[in-house]
Amino acid sequence: MRAIQIHQWTRPEDLRETDAPGPSCGVGEVVIDVHAAAISHSLGLLVQGQYQRKPAFPFIPGNTVAGIVSATGEGATRFRIGDRVVASLEMGGLAAQAAAHEDNVFAIPEGMPFDEATTLNTSYNSVAAALTWPHVLNLQAGQALLVTGAGGGTGTAAVQIGKLLGARVMAAARSDARRQRALRHGAEWVVDADPATLRDAVREHLPQGVDAAIEPAGGALFDAALRCMAPMGRIVPLGFAGGDVPQIPANLLLVKNITVCGLYMGYYKIDARAEHAGRMRALFTTLGDWWSQGLIRPEIGLRLPLAEVSNGFAWLRERAHTGHAVIDMAAH
Repeated sequence: MRAIQIHQWTRPEDLRETDAPGPSCGVGEVVIDVHAAAISHSLGLLVQGQYQRKPAFPFIPGNTVAGIVSATGEGATRFRIGDRVVASLEMGGLAAQAAAHEDNVFAIPEGMPFDEATTLNTSYNSVAAALTWPHVLNLQAGQALLVTGAGGGTGTAAVQIGKLLGARVMAAARSDARRQRALRHGAEWVVDADPATLRDAVREHLPQGVDAAIEPAGGALFDAALRCMAPMGRIVPLGFAGGDVPQIPANLLLVKNITVCGLYMGYYKIDARAEHAGRMRALFTTLGDWWSQGLIRPEIGLRLPLAEVSNGFAWLRERAHTGHAVIDMAAH
């Protein structure tokens, strides 16, 4: 089958389509004919050996696919051949076919395109979990939410869902075009995402600071966002798209009673899948309902065939664009 297969750590721009064996269908698994696969900053880190997971060679990267079930394994009862689904994988997504445990497979709402389904199972489910789960931000209506990186896929999801939950959303983005876009998605205020000026810009509108923050960039921007928090505020780092992992000053957490919340979705989808399968199904059902009601609308900024996946990672690195990047397996 067509695939991207990794035999050694490599640069994302050096990835090439190749031929690889198709997946087997294990106990409790389904095989999916892939129509769309998500790519992300974290996937670029993975193929370079710079991610927290380091799979054995050779492996096929990719952790989110959408498509049609083509086979079911022993004990897999939730889906039938022909069902339209989206799935979370540990590996194997950048290929014509992928196998996934049925606990990590979700039915796609009627009318939802495959590419949008991949975004609901990546950025949108991470953001929804961060904002709504009681042990993370537990955002309440009327609270002030800061979203950095508001022009990217994760930031857009955070602005949309924050607004939907009744929060007062402040979006931070580097360009005026991205700030205007955040306003269209429901932000009440927009500010420049310059770490040197972020704190003053936020406090011009909210002198006490924000109640909650979603910060996907890392580095200096996370440090700046931390200083925008109100007493007893809660902040979640949703990745390190800027490339630098911040070092959190514990004295600031102590003095202001701030909580930094960890959220790694791979734990719920892979490491403790059986324990949290019901929680993940409920999360995707909620997102599907919001989509069906027109309350959230993922934006696809780039669609590419598998053979041009390296161009997709270059597009992500530029960070000058908006929306999500998706591999269209039907394109050549």
